[in-house]
Amino acid sequence: MRTLAAVLLLCFCTAPVLAAVPQSVVIVIDTNRIMREARATVEIARQVEAIGARYGSEFKAAEARLRQEDQALTNQRNLINKEAYKAKAQELHERLATLRSKAQRQRTNLDRARSEAVRKVQLQLLRVAGELAGELGANIVVQKAALVWADESALEITEDALERLNEVLPSVTIELDR
Repeated sequence: MRTLAAVLLLCFCTAPVLAAVPQSVVIVIDTNRIMREARATVEIARQVEAIGARYGSEFKAAEARLRQEDQALTNQRNLINKEAYKAKAQELHERLATLRSKAQRQRTNLDRARSEAVRKVQLQLLRVAGELAGELGANIVVQKAALVWADESALEITEDALERLNEVLPSVTIELDR
């Protein structure tokens, strides 16, 4: 009897607390898909590819010029004194090292610029998801990849979020350090 009284007392005491807990309204969003398909991220990828190709062709052209100079120096090896040959070979080696260092800096700079541009898209997507949640009266937004289970009635906002993101952020320009 004491146990029953304790349980009833506990139920009466916790009932007001449970009534005060807000109802959860959950919506689902596939941010991975959005980040793949959004116009801005597609444009970022296009820009990165174009800049990378330009850097690559510039590097190959400069490297080819250095190889030609090296071949010309090799052909002159017996015509110039040993010290002059060593000095010119060392200078070519240093120029090649400088060229490779510049190429690495360009790759690093491009990677950083790409990351910053993608971050802009992610931040805008977060704003869009928050706006949609507010409009739909949701208080929880769940990433689809993290979802373990939901029935078919679960509200997915991926399409709406993608459309709105494309409207508010149609493109992002890669900003390289000079």
